[in-house]
Amino acid sequence: MQDSLGIMIKKANNSLARDSDHYAKSLGLTGMQISTINFIANNEQHHDLFQRDLELEFNIRKATCSSLVSKMEAADLLIRVPAKDDGRYKRLLLTPKARQLATKIERFFETSEQRMATILGVNTAETYEALRQIAVAFSTPTHAPENWY
Repeated sequence: MQDSLGIMIKKANNSLARDSDHYAKSLGLTGMQISTINFIANNEQHHDLFQRDLELEFNIRKATCSSLVSKMEAADLLIRVPAKDDGRYKRLLLTPKARQLATKIERFFETSEQRMATILGVNTAETYEALRQIAVAFSTPTHAPENWY
């Protein structure tokens, strides 16, 4: 398929992931760990955050998220504390070590966003909305039509 939109989106995603991983490695972390620190730092003032919030934000499975959180706990980046309303649920909080990194991580992601916005120019908002719609449309598996070989 020539000029495949799906392949180009995949290439762009891979490039962004590699850029994030490269920066994260300079901090001794992974790309997913810096994304998690950034997400929690940007949202913890608004509401309590739980593992389920990470699953939804990053579109990852429960087992993947559980492994991520456990590794971040072991690396002294996160702690799990009982929720105020229901002790069965564990809130995710950044440790002082993660908080020290959060400002640097935020600057990295702001720079990445600026680079993308510069490339997209006036089409940034429209492209964002189109990508959001693609993410929603493809969140359930595509089923092959009958007689599709």
